[in-house]
Amino acid sequence: MSMLPDDLWNRIMEIGIGTKSLDYKDICRLSVTCRGLRLLAGDDSVWSPLLLSHFASSSKDLNLIKNDGDCIGNNNRNSDSTVSAKFKSLYKIRYFVSKCGLIDWENNDRYEKEVKHRRFLLRIESEIAERLRQIQERVLQSAREKEKMNETIAELRNLRQAR
Repeated sequence: MSMLPDDLWNRIMEIGIGTKSLDYKDICRLSVTCRGLRLLAGDDSVWSPLLLSHFASSSKDLNLIKNDGDCIGNNNRNSDSTVSAKFKSLYKIRYFVSKCGLIDWENNDRYEKEVKHRRFLLRIESEIAERLRQIQERVLQSAREKEKMNETIAELRNLRQAR
């Protein structure tokens, strides 16, 4: 730990989380190795991406916590440990709630995927309907032009007969 500066360790953790090479278990394991990594592993920059990736519907809660200085169950705004542990404590709460089965986050993600899929299908159906409308419009236009062409041919025949 003493070989690398803290900002480099922090960046390593952020990249690991960003590439999904590190998960919450790995961060917890790193935090028990030494005091310096424990302090870095408790940082919001580490836990906020984890919270967003695992509990997608919690973005509203994240905005509430960002705007409000309170940590859940603690009203002390001046404590640095409270401020830096907001995302970690929210992750803990979400994790235990999902483990107890009170809220099924995985089904929520599945529901969001289904909604995205439905939107995708509706978009495709809409494009198909638009293309069919364009085809019908062109068929009608073609029929009108064919009718005009037949009228023109009939006129030409009449002119030939009149000569």
